[in-house]
Amino acid sequence: MSGEVPIIFRIYEDPNGVLCAYESEKQVPFCIQRIFTVTANAGDFRGNHAHRRCSQLLVCLAGKILVNCNNGHEDKEYLLDNMGTGLLVPPGIWAQQNYLVNNSLLMVLCDRLYEADDYIHSHSQFKSFLMQGIRETL
Repeated sequence: MSGEVPIIFRIYEDPNGVLCAYESEKQVPFCIQRIFTVTANAGDFRGNHAHRRCSQLLVCLAGKILVNCNNGHEDKEYLLDNMGTGLLVPPGIWAQQNYLVNNSLLMVLCDRLYEADDYIHSHSQFKSFLMQGIRETL
């Protein structure tokens, strides 16, 4: 099982502002099928789930968001605090976002359309999913 991967995007700055591009199968390592944004305030937690098939690329467009990822064996934390840094979260990783600043804005790029049955919402289902994956590779 592969884990989450930080990705650095090139930021273009000039006197008129800042630009950062996210292109399918270039800077973004998959074909983008869905994009959504989430806004929350300091102290809010979002996510708290894993996906069976969907990969997601998380990018903080404003504010600061601490992302905790668990692969079933260990926890890792990543701070997202600018539009030039993203976190690729593949299927089989439990992710939780802790919003550290009011009005933080998270953009999520997905390689699949929304599928309700792709979400794993409980830790017991997550552990079962991981054990199923281990049995399939034996």
